[in-house]
Amino acid sequence: MKNQIRFATVLCAICAGFMLVGCANFTPPPESAADDDGPSRCEALAMIDDVQDGDDQILIQQGRGGFIYSFADEFGSKIKPDVDGSFVPVRGGVDGGFSYRFKGKLAKASDPYAGMGFSFLEPEGPFDASSYKGISFIAKRGKNSIGTIRVQIPDVNTESEAGVCKECFNDFGIGLQLTEEWTRYEVSFDDLKQLGGWGDPRPMHVDVKQLYGIKFQVSGSEAAFDIWIDDVTFIGGCDK
Repeated sequence: MKNQIRFATVLCAICAGFMLVGCANFTPPPESAADDDGPSRCEALAMIDDVQDGDDQILIQQGRGGFIYSFADEFGSKIKPDVDGSFVPVRGGVDGGFSYRFKGKLAKASDPYAGMGFSFLEPEGPFDASSYKGISFIAKRGKNSIGTIRVQIPDVNTESEAGVCKECFNDFGIGLQLTEEWTRYEVSFDDLKQLGGWGDPRPMHVDVKQLYGIKFQVSGSEAAFDIWIDDVTFIGGCDK
């Protein structure tokens, strides 16, 4: 896997449409798990989905087990897999196995969007991730795709199902720039921000004790996108 993963250092803030590309850490993938049952066991339980089973559900462990879905605006943006169908991973992942992939074209509009996501629980509900510091994933873009994505983590204050927000869906998130090479991205919960100008409520920080899932979203009028995501996992919980 290491031959397929690019190692970058830090990507600092640039503006890309509505998304602010922030400073997230980039590190190589972890070395092979240790032989003992300590760190290797912890890291295995922190894995949200390695996508190797090729189905439309994240790994069933630690109370998690939500389903994967695609989404798009109502302006005419097109996405595959279809919004109304099952999200089926495809071959071509980091190790030659399965990977999430969503592709299509955004509508000609002022604020089009599309993407994929998953809930942590099924039925949908809050998941306590306070023992972790953030998430990591491996990603790339296709040859003719835009590269800017926004990673969003809905919580109790932004997810409509929680019944708290009056103006929902302004999830805490961060913008990242993908390349055509597989790269591992680390995102700290402390770096997540809501977008400016809207959303009610607007707390200072994401509520890590009540997270609802993860979304990977693209935006940009008439932009073509082809985004690959693999090995989504929590980080920071195995350092103790």
